[in-house]
Amino acid sequence: MQNAEVEKAISWNPWHGCKKVSAGCKNCFVYKMDQRYGRDTTQIAKGKTTYELKDKDCPPNSLVKLCFSSDFFIEEADEWREECWDFIRRRKDCIFVMTTKRPERISTCVPSDWGDGWEHVHISISIENQEMADIRLEHFLKAPVKHREVFCSPLIGPISLGKHLDTGLIKCVNVGGEMAPKKDVRPIEYEWVKNLYLEAKERNIEFYFHQCGSMFLKDGKNIGKWNLKEQIKCAEEVQHELERSYGSN
Repeated sequence: MQNAEVEKAISWNPWHGCKKVSAGCKNCFVYKMDQRYGRDTTQIAKGKTTYELKDKDCPPNSLVKLCFSSDFFIEEADEWREECWDFIRRRKDCIFVMTTKRPERISTCVPSDWGDGWEHVHISISIENQEMADIRLEHFLKAPVKHREVFCSPLIGPISLGKHLDTGLIKCVNVGGEMAPKKDVRPIEYEWVKNLYLEAKERNIEFYFHQCGSMFLKDGKNIGKWNLKEQIKCAEEVQHELERSYGSN
């Protein structure tokens, strides 16, 4: 899903907080944000003002970005999730998108009438390196999901998705760098992005480089940006360059 679409999306965070599960979580923006307010991110709490999404706040044909300050499938939210499914079930006139690092829980956390997935629900998994790609995709590709995307962000090491993309079950590959202070940020390299682009292109799968991160190494130089809008602009320029050099998807 492209930046322009996500930027216009309605945010719905029915609960807040998460627990770090892998290397990609090291510089999590939610933890950084909570530190400013002295809040313990590991305490998963139901939202006081955001738990319910009202119809009036969600017009028909809305794109709803769900649970981006937590993980929709986190264990601590098991008792709250069904109410959210009820709303999603009723609002088939909207598209709901969510990203998880817990694909092994999808099958046990979907409602009884889920079948092989709902048409208006898109689920992506977040992976940061080859180890997490292989572990999470094994679960993700077996889970009942209608629309699957892969979110390689923050990409902190080279990844090959070829064998997973060959299943034909993944509709889009998104790639992004890490946004973190200079002393903490881990680099993303141009070659890693290019290789993922080529893997997607060879299989006619959508690809988006959505942000370059704070340390993006290309031709031995860091062309990363500290401002998010500049990161997005840089990533778009790199994607256009890849499309000019190797053709678009």
